[in-house]
Amino acid sequence: MGMERGLDLDPVSFRLDRSELLRLASVCAIALPDTADEAELCRPHSIESVPYLVHTGYELPLMLEGRKPFAFFCSEGENAWFEDLQRTFAPHVASGRFHRDVLELTQMCPTTNGGQKEMRAIYVTYALNGEEWRFERFKRERLALHHHWRPWTEADEREEGLLLGYSEEQCDWWIANRFGKRHAQ
Repeated sequence: MGMERGLDLDPVSFRLDRSELLRLASVCAIALPDTADEAELCRPHSIESVPYLVHTGYELPLMLEGRKPFAFFCSEGENAWFEDLQRTFAPHVASGRFHRDVLELTQMCPTTNGGQKEMRAIYVTYALNGEEWRFERFKRERLALHHHWRPWTEADEREEGLLLGYSEEQCDWWIANRFGKRHAQ
């Protein structure tokens, strides 16, 4: 682990075997679980400091509970993660519990060598029954940005938050504490 030189905290997580875990506990003078298994030491993600439940990673269970009306996922093309994610939603679409829509956007973009490359974004969206209106609103916003590119704004962030089912107060907090800080740099 190279603890004699100090710990490099840039990586998000570290896998520690028993001896490394004991050394860390000793150096930091803290009690860590006594386990024969490997342990993973993770730096908290900044999203964990949000004072309300953030939907990221919980889209399916929250939609099944009726607590989240809409979800979207984006990929530049077909990949295993994107396919697996769609498979988890598929039974709920098949049963009629959720509705699914797809928006595919392509655009030719200049490359550094003077040529052009096709850039592709595939959005797969899901909505609860009665919330299908969100599909058209989502498409309208994405198409507007796609055809008339401009930087993402606070109004865009609020619109997306409301579309996903966050309250006005939650959007206010997010914009003041996350969006504003990220875009002020």
